[in-house]
Amino acid sequence: MKKITVDLSTKSIKDLKQRLQTALESTKQVGNDIAQELANRCETNIQRNYANKEYRDGNDDWEVFQEKLEDGHYKAGVRGSQVLYNEFGTGTEGERNPHPIKNEFKLNDYNSGSTIRPASATISQQTGIKEGELYWTYKDKNGDIVYTQGIPAGKEVYNASTELEKDKKEVIKDKVGGIISKL
Repeated sequence: MKKITVDLSTKSIKDLKQRLQTALESTKQVGNDIAQELANRCETNIQRNYANKEYRDGNDDWEVFQEKLEDGHYKAGVRGSQVLYNEFGTGTEGERNPHPIKNEFKLNDYNSGSTIRPASATISQQTGIKEGELYWTYKDKNGDIVYTQGIPAGKEVYNASTELEKDKKEVIKDKVGGIISKL
């Protein structure tokens, strides 16, 4: 807690009033500064998490973004046709390595869908997928058929938000502390 000491004189009280007015004006901007700094950090964290992503199948088309909304709020995230699969995982691999908050969204269960089927002995020999385990196929960008058991939850955005939650107090303390230090 910062203590402010003033003489009981008109000049000192006017000076304090001016300092408080300046601080009040600064607090109007500090909320925006905090939001922008948190959005910057979130965007950076998501970008890093995607850059370090282990599973890549050549079909990823993602774009990390940050936007300032009309109401002055910010949002940061990722767009692309594979983003939900990357974040939450799919199939057997997703089931083995699930997303911690997948149930909060109205998403299908892992290993659901009409094209998912158990591997036969022949498929097992061809692909290495254990006989009886679930798999499906898709075509990659080259038109080659890919056999897959899915992907684990990448949690790129979830992990970025967890990191941001840890940083939030530090950012607020830094931005607000800058105003208080000028009093």
